[in-house]
Amino acid sequence: MYIVIAGGGEVGGELARTLERAHEVVVIDRNPQARERLASLDVKVVVGGATDPDALREAGVDRADLFIASTNSDEVNLLASLLAKGLGARQVLCFVGKGGYVDVLADPRTAEILGTRIDKVLWPQRAMAREIVEVILVPEAVDVEILAEGRLRFAEYRVKEGGPYARRLLAELTWPEGVLVVGVVRDGIFLGFAHPDFPELVLEPGDKLLFTTTARAFAELEACFTVGRGVRRVMILGGGNVGLMVAQELLRRRVEVVVVESNRVRCEWLSQELPQALVIHGDGTDIELLEAEGVRETDVVVAVTDNDEKNLLASLLAKRLGVSKVITRVSRSETRRLFEQVGIDLALAPRQAAVRSVLDFLGPENVEHVSTMEENIELLEVELPQEFRARPLKALALPEIVPIALERDHRVMLYREPLEALPGDRLFLVAAREVADEALAKVLG
Repeated sequence: MYIVIAGGGEVGGELARTLERAHEVVVIDRNPQARERLASLDVKVVVGGATDPDALREAGVDRADLFIASTNSDEVNLLASLLAKGLGARQVLCFVGKGGYVDVLADPRTAEILGTRIDKVLWPQRAMAREIVEVILVPEAVDVEILAEGRLRFAEYRVKEGGPYARRLLAELTWPEGVLVVGVVRDGIFLGFAHPDFPELVLEPGDKLLFTTTARAFAELEACFTVGRGVRRVMILGGGNVGLMVAQELLRRRVEVVVVESNRVRCEWLSQELPQALVIHGDGTDIELLEAEGVRETDVVVAVTDNDEKNLLASLLAKRLGVSKVITRVSRSETRRLFEQVGIDLALAPRQAAVRSVLDFLGPENVEHVSTMEENIELLEVELPQEFRARPLKALALPEIVPIALERDHRVMLYREPLEALPGDRLFLVAAREVADEALAKVLG
């Protein structure tokens, strides 16, 4: 496919890196330094504005199979999408940060008024907020996904120094019935249960254990890692769109919420939108303010300002003051590993959800990219086609891809070697991202 991406920043750059291997990609960016940033990729860079018709024409938008608007401005993305459609782009994806735009553009009357329609409007901040809430509500987990309409759970836990699993042979550990150990992540590398080294693996502090469980067994798995009370109080540093959505959902779950926001006008607006929360005008890196507002009695701190440096400093302060779980928003891929190396429990980037959304749009209808973990591990959901050749799950397991569960007639079944995958089943897989497409082709072939 011929793909034009408007915006070569964090989201656009990651999309270019993901897509350039299989597609012809052109990136439009106003900053001339984009050419240097993307020099290692097989992409063409056009320097110009995403809403400049001349720049769009130079990028060849008239012959584009897909146009993706991924700048930092909702308004630029919307106008660029409409211009691209008008100039001949076959399909258009538009990223937005405000939910109001999603509602308006989904209304059929909007397309009638504009005379054209944007094929898909993507809101990655919403997906990020949902992920943060799920992780908050499971105290010791560093990642949680709900699958099969709640009948299946995927969870990730870190092995802690001095904990019950550090320096233990993984094969000797026992887990509750209905719990499957999917694999281990060590230094960003996924070692699935089909990996030849897996049986002799000795867990080290910092390793991450990946599990799949039935809904009934999930509470028993939590008990293997969780000590003490559940989550009662959460402090959110940053009252932007992500912070607002996280606060709204937590309040619906009857969790006490404190929001710290540096913009006074935004604070006043948040106070009206979140009448049940305590909204404080201040800086999340102010240690005296954090202590005064009871950060030591807080179960989870979520740092979601739009500044990575502030998020890192605020997160480190929260850890120093004794907060057991800290979740942080990052914008740059190289920052995520740094955050985790210095003790932050979970670092999330909206661009991960952005890339998944685009891959789902481009890929086969029967494949969904559910989640990206550790930047290079994907959780996939595949509806097996009617021409699929039935065979045992053991035959589908490869070192780089692990089948973890099946859903058949609304019933979920965890991996067992003799369990047979049939046409029409929903198959859940974990795969190393760089080989996910190739490995998936082997599974379906």
